[in-house]
This record gives sequence, C-alpha cells and structure tokens, in this order.
Amino acid sequence: MNLQQYRYVQTIAKVGSFSQAAKELFVTQPSLSSSIKEVESELNVQLFHRSKSGVCLTEAGSDFLIYAKRILAQVEDMEKHFLLGTKRSFSVISQHYDFLYEPFMAVTEEFQSVCQNFSLIETTTKTILESIRDFESELGILYLNPQNKRLLERYFSQESLNFEVLGNFSTHIYLGRHHPLAAKQVVTKDDLACYPQVRFVQEDSGAAHLDEDPLDTSKEQSTYYTSDRGTLMNLLAASDAYASGLGIIKGLTKNQIVLRPLKAADVHSLVVITNKMRKQTEMGEFFLRELKNTLKDILIAQ
Repeated sequence: MNLQQYRYVQTIAKVGSFSQAAKELFVTQPSLSSSIKEVESELNVQLFHRSKSGVCLTEAGSDFLIYAKRILAQVEDMEKHFLLGTKRSFSVISQHYDFLYEPFMAVTEEFQSVCQNFSLIETTTKTILESIRDFESELGILYLNPQNKRLLERYFSQESLNFEVLGNFSTHIYLGRHHPLAAKQVVTKDDLACYPQVRFVQEDSGAAHLDEDPLDTSKEQSTYYTSDRGTLMNLLAASDAYASGLGIIKGLTKNQIVLRPLKAADVHSLVVITNKMRKQTEMGEFFLRELKNTLKDILIAQ
C-alpha cells in the first residue's frame, strides 16, 4: 500500500463513484479500480459495496478510511512543517521535578526567535523511555537507584539510548510544614509506618523498576496515588501524608513543604537519557548546561 492508494479510497468514499473519483484524481478508471483491488487483495477485505447506483464503504472500508485519514493528516502536517518553513520544536520529558523550570525557561528565552514550540512534559517512567526511543523528545530526565539500575541500563543498551549521570542524591522525605515529623532532623522508616504515602501513578504497577518513588509501599499503610506534582504537594500540605524523592524543591510550594533526610537511605543518580541515533541540537546542549548549573548549586547547598 502507498499514500496514493489512501487518497484513492478517500476520494471514492467522498464522491460515491469510481468514474467521478477517477476524473478528480486525473487517473483512468481501470487504473483506479486496479489499485483498489490491490489494496483489497493485500488486506484480504472488501472496501466498497459496488452497485449500478454507485459505491459505498463496507464496514472494513470504513475502518480503513479512519486509519487512512489519520495517516494523510500526519503527512500533510509534515509537508507544512518542512515546506512552509515552520519554526523548530524542542521537547524535554521527565519524571516530576520542579527544578527543571529554570533551565527550561532559559532555553525559551535564548531560542524563541528560532523555535516555536517548547515542551516540558512530566509523565511516567515508561512514557519517558518510549518517547526518547521513538524520537518524540530530545532529552529524558529520570533517576536510577540500586533497585532499578540494572534493568534500566539493560533497556538503555537494547534501545540504543545514552545516559549521563547529572548528580547523586540520597532519599529525602517530603512533609507538610505542620506534619508531626516535621520537627525531626532525620526521619527513619519506622517513623513513617503509621502515615499515608503519596506516590505517582505508573502504567504498570507490577514493574517496580518503573516506580518514580524511592520507597516501597506497605500493606499496613494507606497510599494516595496521583499523576500530578501540584496535587501531590497540595496533599502533603493538607494532610499527614508523606512522599519520598531526591530532596529538591525550588518551585512555589517550597514554603509549604519541608524536606528531611531518610536515615540509612539509598543514593539515587539523576540521569539524562538521549537517543544514540539522534544528534543533539543546540537547544538540547544549552538546556543541559543550564540544568547542570542548577544542580551544581543544589549539590553545593546540600
């Protein structure tokens, strides 16, 4: 099959006639009919009901046209992008880290004259990996710890992904300012046992290596799940729940949340992942320099 055949099906369905469609497409009717038969033969389906009064789509034909329209629309968007000189796009995809806004804003200010669309997407670990693998985003930000490091590094190797360590951080506990544990300088796992935990949702709850939250869940405690960082912070500020992470807060919720180190905690490596088959853009290089400067200041402060 090819794009021309998709257009043939779309036009025939629109005008309801092979002969009229052939005129609009500037092809002969025998050529048009032969091309449609090729598609039907390849898919082993019938796309049109043919009668003396004209043609109409079969059920399979309707399904085919739905996919064909999507493909043709994407082709049209691609042609507009390159032929009309559309400005470039830049995308970073990440786990939920508020400190990324600083390097991201630096990129938007530096490259606004040559780039039209800037994206900073916070999402699940699986989506990050797939987005970098499929060339949808240029940079992916996530963390490695002793539990997920081996599996994720194997995935990086299999999917031709590079990774670079940006910094190492020990597990910290995020608490609302009025939480009973906020007065402690260091928190233990036993301290947390009677409080609910707030965690980020992942697509595959059975894949522990995809978890964004460093601490495991317990059968004895309640767990609140959310996909939004703002909601997580609001839940912490309004309850006795806690969350775990790298211990970095730079956004607007900083005054509502306290961070406490977890005793005998694992050390996590924040990493950036890229696709080996994609050359890094000037915007990507600029973002990474700014991000490293941001993290350098945080590490010095700690």
